[in-house]
Amino acid sequence: MYFLFSGEGAQDLGMCSGGASACEGPQYEHGPMTVIVDHLAHGELGYSLLERQDYGFLSEGHLTRLTRELKPAKRSPRLRGKKRAKETMYFYRNARALALYARDKAAHLSDDVVAVLFRDSDGSASAGRGNWRTKRQSMIAGFRDADFDSGVPMIPKPKSEAWLLCALKANPYQGCAALERDSGNDRSPKSLKRKLKKRLGRSPSREILCEMVNDGTVDVDRIDMPSFDAFKTRLKEVFRSAGPN
Repeated sequence: MYFLFSGEGAQDLGMCSGGASACEGPQYEHGPMTVIVDHLAHGELGYSLLERQDYGFLSEGHLTRLTRELKPAKRSPRLRGKKRAKETMYFYRNARALALYARDKAAHLSDDVVAVLFRDSDGSASAGRGNWRTKRQSMIAGFRDADFDSGVPMIPKPKSEAWLLCALKANPYQGCAALERDSGNDRSPKSLKRKLKKRLGRSPSREILCEMVNDGTVDVDRIDMPSFDAFKTRLKEVFRSAGPN
């Protein structure tokens, strides 16, 4: 089984070394969200995807370039209003482009490919791009319209910091759904990024966040919040459908 990731930055699904926009194996410097995927994969498949290094990564910029090359789909999402169409098409086109890339990879490898697409949903009034549920449905439609059954939307609400803070709050893992109502605007004095930095007492680098998930400071199995549960459920569905290999 091969894993294909696309994220937004180093603190979520990581990045390619040397500033590359696409990479595989040891050139992929994984992020804390990758470690979460690895933990869940180990529980379902019985092995660590990070140890096998059967994975690749496409940056947000690289995937955006692929979307410009897309031909019209036979089916397309029914979107009402120009604003809604603009907001949701971004997620739909990203998912469809990643799915088509994953299909080509699967054909080349003669193996199953699981594609995980990470995008923050944000949540500030000015952020745009629709609400969480609409974004997720748009990704699902993009995977579907590429005839790809192993696509996994990874969309924290409003940002990945909410999932990590679930473990670090005063009462860890209790009432974490409330974090999904916090501001997704990084400029807000009460932003999730600021809260995470305050809890850690230092700037949350990629390495620090990866280690927190690795050493159990962030216990993946205890995180209970709607956006995380939706991601986890879909990932496990894909694993069980594909089967271990």
